[in-house]
Amino acid sequence: MEAGPNTARIGHRSPSRSRDLAPFAITLVCAGLLSFLSGGYIFTRSAPLAVVYLLLAAVWVWFLRLPSRPSLLYLVALAVFGLFVAWTGLSVSWSFGPDLSWIAFDVAALYLAVAAVLGLTPVRGLQLRTAGYGFLAVAVAVAVYASLGKVVPEVVTHAHTYARLDSPVGYWNVLALMMVMGLAVALALAGDRTAHPVWRVLAAAAAVPLSFTFFFTLSRGGWVVLAVTLVLYFGFTTTRLASFASLVAVAAPVAAVLWRLRDLGTLFSTTSDDALRTLQGHTLLRWSLAALLVAAGAQAVIALVQRAVPWPRWLRVAAGAAVLLVLLTGIGGGSWRFLESRGGSAWVKDRVQTFISGTDETGGGGEAGRLISLNTGRPPLWREALEQSRSHRLRGTGAGTFVFTHERFREDGGVVKNAHGQWFNVLSELGAVGLGLFAATMALFLAAAVRNPFTDRRDPLRPLLVALQAGMAAFVVHISWDWDWDMAAIGMVFFLFAAACSSYLATRGADRRRQAAVAASEKALEAPAEAPLPAPAGRRRAAAWPARTVATVALVLLAASWLVPYLAARAESAAFAASGDGDSAAALSQARRAARLDPLAVDPLITEALVLQQQGRNGEALTALEKAARLQPDNYKVYYHQGVLLLQAFGRKQAAIAALRHALALNPLDDDSRFELELATGR
Repeated sequence: MEAGPNTARIGHRSPSRSRDLAPFAITLVCAGLLSFLSGGYIFTRSAPLAVVYLLLAAVWVWFLRLPSRPSLLYLVALAVFGLFVAWTGLSVSWSFGPDLSWIAFDVAALYLAVAAVLGLTPVRGLQLRTAGYGFLAVAVAVAVYASLGKVVPEVVTHAHTYARLDSPVGYWNVLALMMVMGLAVALALAGDRTAHPVWRVLAAAAAVPLSFTFFFTLSRGGWVVLAVTLVLYFGFTTTRLASFASLVAVAAPVAAVLWRLRDLGTLFSTTSDDALRTLQGHTLLRWSLAALLVAAGAQAVIALVQRAVPWPRWLRVAAGAAVLLVLLTGIGGGSWRFLESRGGSAWVKDRVQTFISGTDETGGGGEAGRLISLNTGRPPLWREALEQSRSHRLRGTGAGTFVFTHERFREDGGVVKNAHGQWFNVLSELGAVGLGLFAATMALFLAAAVRNPFTDRRDPLRPLLVALQAGMAAFVVHISWDWDWDMAAIGMVFFLFAAACSSYLATRGADRRRQAAVAASEKALEAPAEAPLPAPAGRRRAAAWPARTVATVALVLLAASWLVPYLAARAESAAFAASGDGDSAAALSQARRAARLDPLAVDPLITEALVLQQQGRNGEALTALEKAARLQPDNYKVYYHQGVLLLQAFGRKQAAIAALRHALALNPLDDDSRFELELATGR
């Protein structure tokens, strides 16, 4: 009679608690809001949200209960990532732009907070579904808004400049990656025979706007990660046949619509004809809705057939293997035929050389023809990063400072703040030490989230788990040629996926051990009285209050670290506004406030100097610029403004020429510095 109550008490502690949803829901809301705030790339837009998130995380620390210890692999990943974040913060001390390194540290530390808080939170089915399906909802919201720029351009005007879609995230390649990650989750839900048919139909319908938005990003890297994601998902999921049927149900009508509308020029290239753009956009809207209805109807048929027809296990395994074979053969065979028709290996070598040398002159702009162009502009940036790393091998130039590297080594104009390849970017900014820590971090998080991909294949949530893991892999592949890391919206999603997958595997293992302990307890209670009872298992442990206090203080300090440069940027903007209104006294006050709040930045000092010049206080202006030069001796803007001031206000031609030449040494292609130098030298 005692076995029943004992089992009930032990079992009562193991089920998922709804309160453990809180950090995952808050993270998804934050990632969604950041997606509509330029992807979290613009610091002044993302900082208030980051501050709120970190303060909420500090509160959650006191509600966190651990039913089991996270996996050792995940703890090692957190430790190595912590070292990388610390190295990023330390780079402020030697950085070319310490204010930029401060912001880069804030972003990396935010990711660490996401990984730590979510990774230590127990994850069972409810939490994993929230992470996966919640992200799918975010991705669909982003896709719908992006698509509105195509289908109702007279109402939503963000797609007027380019044929490519980038809003609301603000960067087409990251938008494409988000769509790919969402598509994997949609396939997992659509192919899940245990899910209600309504949810499966909705998942297929959701995949339609994801697919259209993905295509109209016209992202070459997006197609690469799509192939990687599909191969990984179908390689390890347990619902290959059903998911493949769902993929066909979605892709076929989407492809048919795109082919049917291929002659509508405003959809695939820029135009200044607003009336024609609106007319063709409305045509796309009608056909897109038709594609959605077809996909939903096809998915409904798939779900009903799958439920009505019994599928023996051997048949499901054989069908799944056949789907994987078809997928691999299609990608591999199609690629080979494509290459063979163009000359085979010789053509590949020529294309590789063309890519590396950057000599492809085909369209690399914002039109559909860019999908077959190798004119990416990335190899020159990678060479710039390598060139800079030769003189700062171990520690780099400081986090967030590639803009200085580009100014010094670029071969053409334009402002570029990232090497468009995270591995090259980290090597340039944080040296060999930073690159080693970063590479180890990515590898460890992937390993902790995947573990052994061939085990536990009977888990009903296996398809969703694989979809999240494939999304993580897509992120790691994509950062190899883009700057996703700097966009907090997608960066937070990566660590959300990593934490959810790793914690789910750890919690599931702990639950199994708990169930074994319950079974052992029942057996022991049935045994003779002298048999020893096993120790109770599965108690939710609360961390000691000193550890919680330390975590809370760290999160609050990190929130302050985001808040201070944000307030400085606000003050600097107020200084510009006051100067434009002719209120130089208020402008000077705000500029000096910005400099006090962010003593690592030179922009407030330059603003202060410009305002002082307006007031005729040229000596004080020169003092402010000299302070800026001591703070950031590798910032060409400081020497440019020094040269202009020395020439125009003091008539010190030789000193002005020296300052302007220094500016050109740091940024040889700066037209303003060259113009002022020619003016000073009379040439």
